[in-house]
Amino acid sequence: MGILNSIIREGGWWLRSISDPRWNCNGRSIVGGLTMPAECERRIKKLKLKFGDPPDDLEWGYMKD
Repeated sequence: MGILNSIIREGGWWLRSISDPRWNCNGRSIVGGLTMPAECERRIKKLKLKFGDPPDDLEWGYMKD
């Protein structure tokens, strides 16, 4: 296994908000590198169009498989 394979892999990502659960969602994509997965960024853009500004407590995360 190369170094890149250990840094960036397939896995799951999520968005969580206690104050506004409409923003809670998850998905699967390539994750890693300590950056927000592109699919997660795209979902935030869609949710902004639907609900406006994100809640202050919105958090994101990911877990590699």
